[in-house]
Amino acid sequence: MLEEGKTKFKLLFNVYHQNSDDGNQVFDNSGKEEANVVEPMLFVEHQITEDTAINAHFVFDFWTAASDTKLDGATGASGPGRGGQSRISGNIGVRKEIGDWELSGGVGFSSEYDYRSFNGSIGIQRSMAKDNFTIGLSLQYYKDEVMLFEDLSNPPTATISEFLPRDIFAASLTASQILTRKDIAQFGLTYVNANKNLESTASSVLVGGVRQAEVLPETRNRYALSSTWVHAFDDTFAMNASYRYYFDQWDLDAHTIRLAFLKEINDDEDFFEVALRYHNQSSVEYYADSFATAEEYMTSDSDLEDFSSYELSTMLTSHYDTQTIYGIDFDEMVWNNGITAAKRSNGLIYAYVQSSIGFQF
Repeated sequence: MLEEGKTKFKLLFNVYHQNSDDGNQVFDNSGKEEANVVEPMLFVEHQITEDTAINAHFVFDFWTAASDTKLDGATGASGPGRGGQSRISGNIGVRKEIGDWELSGGVGFSSEYDYRSFNGSIGIQRSMAKDNFTIGLSLQYYKDEVMLFEDLSNPPTATISEFLPRDIFAASLTASQILTRKDIAQFGLTYVNANKNLESTASSVLVGGVRQAEVLPETRNRYALSSTWVHAFDDTFAMNASYRYYFDQWDLDAHTIRLAFLKEINDDEDFFEVALRYHNQSSVEYYADSFATAEEYMTSDSDLEDFSSYELSTMLTSHYDTQTIYGIDFDEMVWNNGITAAKRSNGLIYAYVQSSIGFQF
């Protein structure tokens, strides 16, 4: 918790690019998966009383995607084609401490041209053993709506649906334990249940040489187990090692390993982090590059096929003393700058640059 009456702001800015010529789900058979995203985000937290805080975050994305533009332009379902798209989303929440307990809750929304969502969350957390052990449970519910292409076999007469319902429920159990003065262990268990209209608007399949909309089951149960070990080698150098195992109802399973090193520089004013991430997954039961004949369920989405990915990222964090701007004293100013680059074995490459500045007053 912040000091009573204090307010913390953080402005984060992401620029993302991806490219590939191997996307079997792309409508015009080009495989082109190019996308560019610009994403500003604002986070705010205000300490109302010693044990109660409110928080909010807002996102306004802008992007262009080659597959979306060609799909919409070819069908005419959304006009002559979408050269650029946008999304606005936000969330408002509250946190309250009661002794060793912390309660939290929030509501949020998201809206773009073919998707909109209203969601809510609640959480409870307790510290024990003189704050050396913490356990928490969070629940989230998403009431979503999505527009889907219904018939792509004859592009001039292709049709798009009205908004269709989709429901998602998620539950997460987390625990952390301080092991020694230099070691912390964290564990997590996540369950997600998604129902109704789980297809993607931009994904299609090739059936006997003719493009059709993908077809997926109405339910998907997803599970993830995670663990993290944080170790300080000394007062200026630390390591973060994590492993995550994921599996779901569609027979996809995945293993993700991440190893990061954090080094203090400039007398506790700056920190430099470098991280490596490896991910390997199998394909879902219903995936194929193309289909000879129509099947009950079909997808060629490159996110659902088997692949391995390798990711390298760096981050520099800088701290500044109290600054006075326009007569306002800003405390604990923090400036982060990072870059991440990755490559998948199925041809997709991506990279993003992230910069953020945070302060409180």
